[in-house]
Amino acid sequence: MKKGCFNVMLAAILFLAIAGTSYAFKFDFHGKMWQTVGVTDSYEAMKGPQKSGPTDYFSYNGQLNDKGLKSGMYSVMSENDDAFFGLTKARLRFEGTTDDGLAKLVYGLEVGTNNWGDDDFDLSGDPDNQETRFAYAEVVMPVIGGKVRAGLQPTKINHWVWTETAPGLTYHTTFGDWKAMGGWYRGEDDTTANIEGDNDYLVIKADNKLTPNTTLGFFGIYTDLDTDETSLGDEYDGEYYYLGLTGKYSKGKLFGDFDFIYQGGDIDFDAPAIDDLDRSAWLGNLTVGFKVSDDFKISGNILYVSGDDDPNDDDAENFDAIDVDVFVGTIFFKDSVMADCDRFISDAPYIMDKGLINYAIQGEYQISAKNNLRAAVRYLMTAEDLELKPNESDDDLGYEFDLWYTYTLNKHVDLKIDAACLIAGDGADHLAASDNYDSDDLYKLAAGIKISF
Repeated sequence: MKKGCFNVMLAAILFLAIAGTSYAFKFDFHGKMWQTVGVTDSYEAMKGPQKSGPTDYFSYNGQLNDKGLKSGMYSVMSENDDAFFGLTKARLRFEGTTDDGLAKLVYGLEVGTNNWGDDDFDLSGDPDNQETRFAYAEVVMPVIGGKVRAGLQPTKINHWVWTETAPGLTYHTTFGDWKAMGGWYRGEDDTTANIEGDNDYLVIKADNKLTPNTTLGFFGIYTDLDTDETSLGDEYDGEYYYLGLTGKYSKGKLFGDFDFIYQGGDIDFDAPAIDDLDRSAWLGNLTVGFKVSDDFKISGNILYVSGDDDPNDDDAENFDAIDVDVFVGTIFFKDSVMADCDRFISDAPYIMDKGLINYAIQGEYQISAKNNLRAAVRYLMTAEDLELKPNESDDDLGYEFDLWYTYTLNKHVDLKIDAACLIAGDGADHLAASDNYDSDDLYKLAAGIKISF
């Protein structure tokens, strides 16, 4: 009898607790899942050998600091195994908001992309591959207004510089037609357990809708990086800053956008015998388009990302992003359902320290409410010559042809087909070290399902 009373009381307490919580909070769940199958004639070009996040590229004493660069980058254009592959990736995000809307917590999980058949994604499953993507709180500030976010949160500073998550403290507000944010982020730092870390990022960003058709924005980032070792074993610390100007325009049949970003700073070596470096680099991006009809539009794009032309001088002239996922076609970069599943050559807008130039003609046709087709032809080259092939140098990566098709099954489900082919240029030979510096043309073809709610 006593046990029965206890169970009833416990059930009543839990009911009241849950009911009270439900009354105080509103809950939302969101998620995405990708299931993709595909084929390529060069699986080395699917392994993500160059990532922006864990790297800091610069040349000194005639050699490249390529810490974080996978060895496959030097042979990514070599002839290698054909592959037929299957991929799975999933994200789940939970949001709890107080009924008055003054506070919110966000927690996100991700199962990073798994190849079907890998050790942690094979028979019987049970993979140990779950990671935290978001863990932050957001609170509306009394009196002054605006919102403060604290914890692991999205950055979204600029598509070419920093878009991935980072832990930090940020303030977001609007005044008039301005939308602004500022904050502090802490990067990867092994010393934070002793509260001595100095791998810090200070950010300010503002955008203003000048007219109904025009938006202009700017941002600034200051980075004070912790002492690190180059891939050659020399200790250094970097102190960089980014200054960016961005804009968008859309009126009638015309549309366009631009970015201009300057990166400056210093690279200081601990060893007196090694000259310190001055960082001076820039990125320019311009897209201009025309709406032929309500369903069809075309555009042209020019992207220039500076590279380093002399590995022996005291200047680091190559642009180096913080942590991004850039869309510059399918073969090298991340504009595809394969890249959504983390299969790409580079997620940064450059090839090592040699920068990038992209000339592209793009078209998009909304065939019907459910059918969308995109296509692009682009010419890719490095801003400075690649010099990995003995006694030769070249910047011609080649011509790329991209095709994307999306069928919208309903508002939650997209069926996708992506295809791309690269007619490799002489510059691509420098990325074929394991094949006597003789690059092959390369293709990728994939079909996938993207489910989101």
